Amino acid sequence: MNKVKMGLLLTLFLAFLLGVCYFSSFAFDIIILIFSLLAVSEFKNLVLKSGYPTFRFVPELTCFLVYVCNLVGILCGFTALQIILFVFVVVVLIYLFVYLGTIWIFREELEADRFRQVSNMSYKGFVFFKVNNTLSTIIYPTLLMGFAYLINHFQVLGLGNLSTATQGVPMGLFGILLVFAIACLSDTFAMAFGLLIKGKKLCPKISPKKTISGACFGLLGGIIGSLLVYLAFYLIFPSEFSVVSFWQFIIIGLIGSIISQVGDLFESFIKRRAQVKDSGDLFRSHGGVLDRLDSVIFLIPFVFVCVILLFA
Repeated sequence: MNKVKMGLLLTLFLAFLLGVCYFSSFAFDIIILIFSLLAVSEFKNLVLKSGYPTFRFVPELTCFLVYVCNLVGILCGFTALQIILFVFVVVVLIYLFVYLGTIWIFREELEADRFRQVSNMSYKGFVFFKVNNTLSTIIYPTLLMGFAYLINHFQVLGLGNLSTATQGVPMGLFGILLVFAIACLSDTFAMAFGLLIKGKKLCPKISPKKTISGACFGLLGGIIGSLLVYLAFYLIFPSEFSVVSFWQFIIIGLIGSIISQVGDLFESFIKRRAQVKDSGDLFRSHGGVLDRLDSVIFLIPFVFVCVILLFA
């Protein structure tokens, strides 16, 4: 019963998030930032428990700077490509700053690091090892979730044909809704039919409960989720959405479901390596932020690209 109540609360919370996305793009940006920071913190802890130490506060600081870069780019009228390049340059500079700064400034502290002494790494080797571990927490989930800012501001990204062809359509809401519809229905169908049909395991060493039958029906769920979003917007904005077909959204739902399930398996692999059941306990029996967003994180950049290819 507790799981049912928590599931209902999460559904209502998702509806609230979509409402915020519709009425205020910048308010939704703050929500994305908060969840990104929580996800980064959880992933950093999982990486640490797996025996891969990172630099304190660097992943969280980078996550905030990615938000700032997107905000500045949007307010200054940058294109999506310019914002992506801006974020990439900032991340590279952070990487170089941390690497070079560590070698010159924090030598004594790192030489005395217990992990380095136990692993018997050289000082420079340990610095490189730790900086790269930190970089992994920046790429996933920070950079992947960063595309959610771009989806949220589709109409002001200077994408030319997209802005003209879909004028008056809440394309940010459309993109975010497409992400969650594919991920949620894919996950729901996979779990429901996997428990019902059972059969051969998909990846028993990574996630013992997932079955091949569940994964196949998960593909169907992703397709249905994609089509539902398309049909809903087609009924409300028929002229704007007449330029695309339901066949295209079948393909998006199919590929999106595969990506969503890969994201789920990736997080399961990280948790198994860290020897923990959940990434956190923010949602109690439903785990942490990463446990709720694992199917979404890889899907966000894919949906971003798809919407641009379809409408721009």
